[in-house]
Amino acid sequence: MKQRFVDFVKRVWGNRIFLILLIFNIISNGTAVVSYPDAVSILYILGISALSATVESFICHLFSGRLLRRCVLYLFLALHLFMIIIDFFLIANFKMIFTADSIGIISETTAEESQAFLSTYLGFGNVLLIVAAVCIGVWAVMWLARKLAKKLPVALASLLLTLVGVFAYAQMAYNHATAGEGGNSLSQLHSFTRLGYSFLSFRGTYANIQVLRDVNRQVEASQSLEEPPTVVFVIGESFSLYHSSLYGYSKPTNPRLAQRVADGSLILFDNAVSSSDHTGNVMKSVLSVAGSDEPHSSQVQFPTCFRKAGYKTALVDNQYFVRDGFSWLTDGTLSGIMFDYRNKKKAGLDMTLLDSIPAFPDPQLIMIHLFGQHFTYSDRYTPEFKHFTEADYSNNLSQSEREVVAHYDNATLYNDYVVDSIISKFKDKNCIIVYMSDHGEEIYEIDDFMGHGNAKKRPTIQYQLRVPFMIWTSEKFREQYPDVTRRIADSSHKPIITDDLPHFLFEVAGIDTKYYCPELSFINDQYQPSKPRIVLGNTDYDKYKPDPSFKPRY
Repeated sequence: MKQRFVDFVKRVWGNRIFLILLIFNIISNGTAVVSYPDAVSILYILGISALSATVESFICHLFSGRLLRRCVLYLFLALHLFMIIIDFFLIANFKMIFTADSIGIISETTAEESQAFLSTYLGFGNVLLIVAAVCIGVWAVMWLARKLAKKLPVALASLLLTLVGVFAYAQMAYNHATAGEGGNSLSQLHSFTRLGYSFLSFRGTYANIQVLRDVNRQVEASQSLEEPPTVVFVIGESFSLYHSSLYGYSKPTNPRLAQRVADGSLILFDNAVSSSDHTGNVMKSVLSVAGSDEPHSSQVQFPTCFRKAGYKTALVDNQYFVRDGFSWLTDGTLSGIMFDYRNKKKAGLDMTLLDSIPAFPDPQLIMIHLFGQHFTYSDRYTPEFKHFTEADYSNNLSQSEREVVAHYDNATLYNDYVVDSIISKFKDKNCIIVYMSDHGEEIYEIDDFMGHGNAKKRPTIQYQLRVPFMIWTSEKFREQYPDVTRRIADSSHKPIITDDLPHFLFEVAGIDTKYYCPELSFINDQYQPSKPRIVLGNTDYDKYKPDPSFKPRY
């Protein structure tokens, strides 16, 4: 009996196919440690890997023909390799693994953004390195599996891990069924189920869009002002507050806007945060009248209220364009409910986007979504704005890092010119202009990473979530609405989250609607500055504690 058990264990958990699959499972599932670094999750990952390898090995052995069995094995290995390459690429460049958010980012990425992304992160040398690593890795796994095959200690250890996997799945499934807990881990600790869960989760976006269409068709709103102002809402891209001379940065990156501050027409807000580190999520939350602690998927979009109240509405965008079914930003039907006008193609550099602003009669709501300082930074400005060079930066950075920082600051200088030009375009109107960046950007302040989208995994979230936020008012606006102008200036140090912006816009534009909440308008006496500012889904920004060992590199 004992020998039969030993033979059975060796045959099931000591055969070469199982061991090859086990190693690949551990590598592909092991990337989840980035999200679940605790000891229990690591043990569960090992157990789930062993259980998965057991099932995959059993499927392979269902086929009696050697060639067919190998084909099935290679299919499993190809799937694991796909997840390994994708995850390790995302970890190396963005400190994140493949999730539903990754699919959302990909689906909302334009062809030009994709080209810039690939040129930034996937050069010819990197491709060769990936191919070489895959070939060497596969050979090493095959060699290791051959060496470990039929060894009883290895087979027994694999059996124990398989039992851990059975227990892990049973516990998480029970928690999910009884208390709604553990469902995330249930799908995230195995690469295949994480892939499937991500696509299923993303498909839920389509259902949300259907709900949003219906909700926005039923909006009721009216206008209470005799001469309502033109409202211009400018959304910047990847503008780091820490690279703005308006907020104390040592390089003169905002000379034109600084003059607007000096003449009193531009008010800076120094305590504003974005709710997310990704443009798509920010746009969803800013468009919605929901608060930061409410779901945005079933709430009215504020441009619909403006349009219903008699405003002509336009979105002039340099990133996202209508193509049905992808997201809030690109769904044609929803866009048609919110806006009278949207531009149909990219304008190149942001300055040329100004030519796409429609000449509507007042009152107007004009939303302008810039390309701003989105990477590749060197492509975001014209040669005459090449003011900063690598020689201007700290030796704590490498030469290539100093070059990137210089490009970023030049792009910020160009953005200063663009925003100032937008102001000039509306200076003779009864107009208020609100500018905010969708999120911040890391530019090597922490380590050798630049970009955004992984704030939760970083030593501090401030670089990606604190954002420049400013309000300009024309002379006619200030004359007509002195009280509003005063309250804007008095609110410049209040804690703000960009999710609440619709309610401020309703107040200054005189939009009467049941969706307006004075407690969320930062110039209103009922505003609650102590309310939680929820960022990244579930983090209270004002209670967040960064890594105490963090010190900026420059």
